[in-house]
Formats: sequence, C-alpha cells, structure tokens
Amino acid sequence: MALSARAQARPAPARADKVLDLIDVARELAIAPDVEGVGHVVKIAARRLLGADGVTFVLREGDLVRYADEDAISPLWKGTAFPASSCVSGWAMDHRETVVIEDVYADARVPHDAYRPTFVKSMLMVPVLTGQPVAAIGAYWAERHAATPRESALLEAIAGFAAAALERAKLERELRSAVALRDELLGLAAHELRTPLTVLNLAVNGVTRALAAADVEGARRAGERLQRGTARLARLIEMLLDSTRLAQLEIPLVRERVELGGLVARVVASLPSADRARIAAEPGVVGEWDRARLEQIVANLVGNALKFGDGKPVDVSVSSHGGLARLVVADQGAGIAEEERPRLFRRFERGAAARGVGGLGLGLWIVRQNVEAHGGEIHVESRPGAGTRFTVELPLAG
Repeated sequence: MALSARAQARPAPARADKVLDLIDVARELAIAPDVEGVGHVVKIAARRLLGADGVTFVLREGDLVRYADEDAISPLWKGTAFPASSCVSGWAMDHRETVVIEDVYADARVPHDAYRPTFVKSMLMVPVLTGQPVAAIGAYWAERHAATPRESALLEAIAGFAAAALERAKLERELRSAVALRDELLGLAAHELRTPLTVLNLAVNGVTRALAAADVEGARRAGERLQRGTARLARLIEMLLDSTRLAQLEIPLVRERVELGGLVARVVASLPSADRARIAAEPGVVGEWDRARLEQIVANLVGNALKFGDGKPVDVSVSSHGGLARLVVADQGAGIAEEERPRLFRRFERGAAARGVGGLGLGLWIVRQNVEAHGGEIHVESRPGAGTRFTVELPLAG
C-alpha cells in the first residue's frame, strides 16, 4: 500500500499543508486492507509529517510488544518482540498516554541496552487507542530533540486514524471468519445429516409396510431403527448448535453442586456398548459445575473410547487431588500417532482412527471448550498400539 502521489511528492510539509497530508493519511488508512497495511501507511506518513529520522509501528501481543514495521535511516527493531513492561511502547499503551523523551538514556522507562546499537537519541511514543490499546507509534530522532506539542498532536491524529482502521480491519476479519464458519457448518451439516435422514426414511417406510401387513414384530424392529435414527439426528443437531454457541468469547455456565462419580455412572450407562466400560469412582467428589456441560465431557470422551477402543474394555476413573477433581478415560485401541495429537482438539478435525466414520469432528473441540470454561485442563497420552488416555482436571470450586 502506498500513500497518494500528491502526499509522497510534496516536500516536508509545513503549516496548512500538514492538514492536507493528514486528510491523505485518513483516506489511505480508510482503505488499508489489514494490520500490515495500516502499519505501512502509518510509518511513511508519520516520518514525513514529523520530519523524524525513524518511525516504528508496534503491536501488543499479550504481555509482549512486537515491532511490526519501521521506516528509519538505519535498522531499529522490526520483527523483534520485547516484554511490554520493559518498553516505552508498552508503557504508553498501559497508561494510555503520549510519551515525550528528549534523552533516551536519561529515562528509566527506556531499555538502554536495546537502544545503544541504534541512532536514537530522542523519541515520541503515542498509543493507538482502541477499546484496549493494541498498538503504538514511535518517532525517533538522531539528535537531541524535545517533541513539540504540535508534533505530538500530529502523531496523535495519525494514531486516531490508525485506531479506526484497526477496528475496521478487526470487524472485517471477524466477519470473514463468521462467514467461513457458516459455510463450513452448512457443508458439514448437509453431508452428515443425509445419512440419518435416509435411515429415518427407510424406517418410516418399514413401519408403514409392517402395519399394512399386520406384522407387529416387523413394526417393532422398524420402530427401533426409527428411534435410533432420531437419536443420532438429534445428537448431530445439538453438536452443530454447540459449535456456534461455544464459538462465543465466553461460555455461560449454570453452576450447581454435582457429585462427579454418580454423574459419570449415569452418563456411561446411557451410551452404546456401555457394558465395556469399567468405572472406578472415588465417592464424594463434589464440585460447583455446569451439569449439562459435564455430561457432554463424559459422553464425548467415553463415547469415543468405546467407539475406537477395538472392542476392548474402557477404564473410567474419578478421583480428587487437592482442590481438583480428576476424570480419566483410557481405552486399549490403536492409539494416536504423535503427529496427529496436536490436531485432536481443533474444530472439524478428526484423527486417523475417526476418518471414514460418521461425525462432525466437533466432539473433542467441544470437550476442551467446556473444560476450559470451568477453569480446568485436559491432557492426552497415547502412542500407536498402546491405546489412548484422556485426563480432565477441574477445580472443585467455581
């Protein structure tokens, strides 16, 4: 992305020309396609308008700040990340304040070791103020220079335009993600729901024929197929709904006192092939949890173990350790190769053992979302030929 030809061609601006250049900057930022585009416009415009020897565009990434882009007379810190607590850019973002430093080596907020290899003697740092500051713009001089109020105002104006551009880029990114998720869900739903609907249609026809022939036993068998197909269809629909609910920033929990061992026993008893599950539950493991979410965790983990456990027993244990409840589900199936494990908890991902088997690839993703919503953790241990072991740890108190 480049500034307009007029903005680039004009020499260092003065007086009213700066207002015209700010209008150019606002226009360019209004069409910047992404964060990188915003940084590119900002670095060029800020350096030119201030007559600085260098400008950096800094992004906040958790506890770090990353110097994403720069335009300077010699290299600064592009591509480097520092702790936000040890950088002036982090200070400016945290305090939501503009920082003017005439002598970088006389200010304790400046990491002097990082500045010694550079030309920088003075600086001006302005936070990019969105709801939470997520960026900053730094201007630097090779000679001692105290940034004037006019220079601070110019850089703050650019930061204001950049803030609006970053918010717009964020909204567009979220919209594209939502549209992609919708399309993926629709495609999966069309594919996965076709099978149970076909089964239901055949079962209904079977019931109709059996009733017409007064075949009570045939009607009973067809009714059972109808019931199984309906249950599978309901599970798929519920999973689709959950995938959209759990994609929100926060999962609402309805907490109540739940005894984990009893809940596990009831859920396991309702699963197909439940007779292969061996439960060992420590009594009295009680916590403040969302019962429905907990049932989903157990049903998905134990259901998968029974489905992919090669017909062998599945061990389910419940215990408490300190302030944590621990649920362990272990099968004796084919196991999971190391390269497959990082993908297990991703949405729409299925391990090698699950490929070719019906399902949306949402079960383990939903499990992880529910576990983390409770403040817990889930771990997996597995190797080919040795089965798979999932361990869930949940805080006993909400």
